[in-house]
Amino acid sequence: MQTKLLFLAGMLTATAALAQPGQASTSSPHFGVHLTYNSAESRYEVYARPTFNGNRFTLGPSQVSVVVPGSVADQPLAVYSETPVRWADYSDVYAPRVAPDIDIHGIHSMGRLLDFAKDTPLLLFTFSLPGGYIDGVRLFVTGKDPNSAQAGMRGGDFTNTLEDAKGINYFRSVLDQTELAKLSSAPPEALAPSVAVYPNPITGDSFVVTARQFDTGERLRLRVVSSSGVELSTREEPASALGSYRISLPRQATGQLYLYTERLNQPATAAGPAILCQKLVVVH
Repeated sequence: MQTKLLFLAGMLTATAALAQPGQASTSSPHFGVHLTYNSAESRYEVYARPTFNGNRFTLGPSQVSVVVPGSVADQPLAVYSETPVRWADYSDVYAPRVAPDIDIHGIHSMGRLLDFAKDTPLLLFTFSLPGGYIDGVRLFVTGKDPNSAQAGMRGGDFTNTLEDAKGINYFRSVLDQTELAKLSSAPPEALAPSVAVYPNPITGDSFVVTARQFDTGERLRLRVVSSSGVELSTREEPASALGSYRISLPRQATGQLYLYTERLNQPATAAGPAILCQKLVVVH
């Protein structure tokens, strides 16, 4: 019988669910996502268990991020897709200054139509590491692991998402009891201001930004800049107006871009940096 070692956040115990910020609640339809190690195949496997039946469910651009110890070689993971949805290691941060003992890999998919049955796990993708099992490999924990504004993250947003065509996030991680207790007992931290981008990768001629946790009255300047430093667009708006703000891109904009969010009148006591930077990927 094939043996599978279930590890979640490095622990081999019973599992329990923890909703991450911005994802489906416990009562709404969702995918319970977990990471396992298959000792028979010497590979890691990422599963999604739906709590609902899917008939031609439209999975949109999505990301499942994986954390590995910093001792692992600094190179993209060799990801193999196990469903019609294709996945690839599209963005990485190695030993960021805020967390120098880990590397973070963003595994992206452009999505497609899916059929699935309630409570039947979907094997999304697999990957292997030299040496087989390595303690400490786990899923990224949104809200606990570093965010895009922290030191050394280079604007990388590794938020876990399994989104439908309307941008509703169905992702929900599955953590073991010990890790759940550890996260629940951690002291609360003030939420730093952030700007969410949807979709990213960008497949059309525009994207939507949402400003979160900014002080009342703050004004923001949003600048889209090419990888060569050419400014493609700029605009200024109150943070309160950026609840779901669409920004158009020139037709010739492809590849890697950057979104800079400058806080024009940041209060002296306000949390977070004066400028936020996010990497955008445009795929036509």
